[in-house]
Amino acid sequence: MARDRFLFIINPIAGGVDKSKYVKTLDQLFFEKKKEFDVFETTGESDDFQNALQMIEDFQPDVVVAVGGDGTCNMVAKLIYGREVLFGIVPLGSANGLARELNIGENRHSATETLFNGIEKSVDALLINNEHICLHLSDIGLNAKVVKRFEEERIRGMFGYMKQFVREIKLSEPKKFRFELKGNSFKKKAHMVVIANAGRYGTGAIVNPVGKIDDGKFEICIIKPFPLYAFLTITFHLFRGTLKTSRYVDIISCRHIKIINLPREVLQIDGEVHGYPEEVEVTIKKHAYKLIVPQADR
Repeated sequence: MARDRFLFIINPIAGGVDKSKYVKTLDQLFFEKKKEFDVFETTGESDDFQNALQMIEDFQPDVVVAVGGDGTCNMVAKLIYGREVLFGIVPLGSANGLARELNIGENRHSATETLFNGIEKSVDALLINNEHICLHLSDIGLNAKVVKRFEEERIRGMFGYMKQFVREIKLSEPKKFRFELKGNSFKKKAHMVVIANAGRYGTGAIVNPVGKIDDGKFEICIIKPFPLYAFLTITFHLFRGTLKTSRYVDIISCRHIKIINLPREVLQIDGEVHGYPEEVEVTIKKHAYKLIVPQADR
C-alpha cells in the first residue's frame, strides 16, 4: 500500500512526555522524504473522535499514526476500522504495550523511520460487546482498578502505575465470574480476568505466554485466588513467560466468549476504563488491521 500521506494522531499528555519537539522534527523529515503529513492533537474533550474522523475524511491519509500509548492506539483503531489505511505507531505513552508486542522500540526517531521502511503485518482485533475495539489487552478486576485509579488521579509514567498496582494488590479480593464458551457455562473465582489478544503488558509482564496477535484467536487468562505469599512466585512467572505453569492461573484459547460480570467489576480496554458492564462478550476479528512494524518482525 502507498505511504505518501501520513496523519499523526498525537496525545500531548500521554506518558507525561513533551511531544512538541517531536512535532517540529516532522517538518524537516517529511521535506526530505518528499511526503505529506498533517497532525491532529487530542484535547481530552468529547469531540476529539469526531474531529479526528473529519480530518481523516478531509486529508485522506495512506497511513494513520498513533503517537502516544495504548489508549491512543485504540483511538486510531476505532478511527480506521474497516478502512484501507495503514496503521503506524510512535510509542510515547506510559507503558506502550502494543508497540512492545510488535517490537517497535521507544526511540521516537527509529520508530518514525519504521513508518517509511517497515513491513506490513496483519493483526487481529477483538470486538467487545459489539461496540469496543481491543487490539492489545483488556481485563476485569485487579488491573482494571489500577487503570481506573491511574485515570482518576491523573498519574503518568511507569513508576506511578507500579505504585498504584502494589497499593491495589493489598486490597484485592477474588470475585466470582461466569463464563459461557462453546455452549458450556462455568463459574470461577478470580482476582482478575484478562482478555488477551496479545501476550504482554507494557511493563514486560507476560500474562499470556501462548498469545499471538495474528493467529485468529484470543485467550482468557484467569488469575485465580492466591495467598499473599504466592504473589512473588506469580510475579516471577509473569516476567519469565511461564505463567501457564502456575497453579493459580487458567488460560483458555477461544474465538468467542461471554463473561458474566457477577460482581460488576470495572473493565478496561487497551488502557481505557469502560465502566462496570454486567456482561462482556468478545469476538475475534481476524486480520482487521495492517500495522507497520520493523523489518526484523515476522
